Amino acid sequence: MYDARQIANWFVQRAARDGRHLSIMQLLKLVYISHGWYLEMSGAPLIRNKIEAWKHGPVIPDVYREFRGQGVDVSAPVRGYEFTGNAYVENILEQIYQGYGKLHAHRLSDLTHEKGGPWDIASKRFGYFAPITNDLILSHYRQKRLQGQAG
Repeated sequence: MYDARQIANWFVQRAARDGRHLSIMQLLKLVYISHGWYLEMSGAPLIRNKIEAWKHGPVIPDVYREFRGQGVDVSAPVRGYEFTGNAYVENILEQIYQGYGKLHAHRLSDLTHEKGGPWDIASKRFGYFAPITNDLILSHYRQKRLQGQAG
């Protein structure tokens, strides 16, 4: 299991290789989506950090706090959270980047706000800032796999 900031750093560095910057919203959504698909594929969590249902979707507070000082666009990885993953994890992250990395922040937000999805369930049951549990995330991404959907 990784610290979400390691996964966020991977995405920041990957986007930089394409000459791009990610917005903080894109970064948060990419880490969340990666966690969801990894959980679905491996049966184990990718990240150990808490995920919460904020107004604008799922947020990993540790990632938000660490990167928000850079402003809207994240231009550099944060220190102390170098990604040291294996080829399997890196392959999944690359697939997520290829499939979702160029989507606008609002499109990513829409994907994570689906009616009946983890954010929707958690925020309706317990309000904003409620935890989004791995069982909700796993169920959602399993359903997506069965439906042959990405998102």
